[in-house]
Amino acid sequence: MIHEKMHKKMEYNYRFMNKFLGALFSSLLFCGILQAESSLPGCQGSNFPTWTNCYGEIGPLPISSDVYAGEWKAGKYHGQGTIEYSDGTKYVGIWENGLPNGKGTLTDSSGNKYVGGFKDGKRQGIGTHTSVNGSKYFGEWKDDKYHGQGTNISVDGKKYVGKWKDGLPNGKGTLTNSSGNKYVGGFKDGKRHGQGIYTMSDGSNYAGQWEDSMPSGEGIYTFADGKIEKGIWKMGELIKRKK
Repeated sequence: MIHEKMHKKMEYNYRFMNKFLGALFSSLLFCGILQAESSLPGCQGSNFPTWTNCYGEIGPLPISSDVYAGEWKAGKYHGQGTIEYSDGTKYVGIWENGLPNGKGTLTDSSGNKYVGGFKDGKRQGIGTHTSVNGSKYFGEWKDDKYHGQGTNISVDGKKYVGKWKDGLPNGKGTLTNSSGNKYVGGFKDGKRHGQGIYTMSDGSNYAGQWEDSMPSGEGIYTFADGKIEKGIWKMGELIKRKK
């Protein structure tokens, strides 16, 4: 009988201790959460958590080592903010609904830098891209590509000023190389195409039609000494002379 009473008492004490330890753990966990939240700047005029509707910093993120510091809205990056991605890429600028939207600066791990407009996470509008190798583009962008009016200066000294489409010269433009040779005319998918004039540094020039960056169609070639060759051209070769 005594043994049975002692057994029941020990069982009661064991249950009580489990409940006590469980309550103590929950209390400590709750206090820890409150302390962590109170260490971040509070939302002005709001009791929402910092990362929900005002300013805050979070990182590394649970699914990566990306680190973001800036403004938030409805659980998304929104407003002014900076993010450093795990691959070394860094974006500083305006966010909207979790994506770069507006003016910002994007620098990759190699040091290539873009400064300009963004739309839905892609470069769009007016912007300048500077590469570590010395090449530079400034002008219009669309969907992360050169698109519209723009100027590109290559590391080898080539300079193109004119229209772009999907990242390539398309439309009217001017291309000059380091030797002083100059082409003014049409382009298609990055190649001389349509009507154009190519003038070389020695003064000779070809004025006429082009295809795949070669004289093709009717054209006039003027030599440096003033002699003129007029006719039909195909892939750079004169196939029919005209008076």
